[in-house]
Amino acid sequence: MTAAALAHAPSVAKSSDGQVWVAYAVFLALAGAVYHLLAGGEFSAIMTLSVMLQCLAMLLLCLQAWNRQSVEGISARALAMEAVALCCRLSSTLWLNGYLPADASGDWAFQATDVCSLVLVAGLLLSVLAHARSTYQEAEDSLPVLPMLLASFLMAALLHGDMNSRPLFDTLWM
Repeated sequence: MTAAALAHAPSVAKSSDGQVWVAYAVFLALAGAVYHLLAGGEFSAIMTLSVMLQCLAMLLLCLQAWNRQSVEGISARALAMEAVALCCRLSSTLWLNGYLPADASGDWAFQATDVCSLVLVAGLLLSVLAHARSTYQEAEDSLPVLPMLLASFLMAALLHGDMNSRPLFDTLWM
C-alpha cells in the first residue's frame, strides 16, 4: 500500500463504517415495517424477511467492493450462480403465487426485494468482470459452476414441490 493510500485509509474506513450502519438501520426499519405493518405479524412474513436479509448481504458485499475499490476475494462464478438462482426464483414468483408468503408481503415486497438483490448481484458482477477487473483474482476463482448447476437442476427436477401446479416453474423455484 502506498503512503497516500495509508493516509487516506482511516477516512475511507470511517465513511464505510457509516454506510454499513445505515444499511443495517434501514434493513431493521424495513424489516419491522414489513413484519408489523405489511404482513400484520403473520408467520409467513419470515419468507419475505429472509429475502430481505439476502438483499442486505448483497448490499454489504457491494459496499465492501465499492468502498475498497477492489473485488479481491469475490467470486464471479459464485455471483453468476446467485444471479441464476434469483432469475429462476423470480421466473416463478413474479407471476405465480405458489411459493409466495400468504400475507400481504407476498403481493409485491417479496418479489421487489428479489429484484433488488438481482440488480445488486448484476452490478457487482459487472464490477468484478469490467470495472475492477484488475483486482479480480481470476486464477483463484475455481468454482465448478456447470457441474453444480446441472446437479442442482437435476435434484430440483426430481424433488420439486407442486405448489404452482406447473412442473417447470416448480423446478425452477427450487
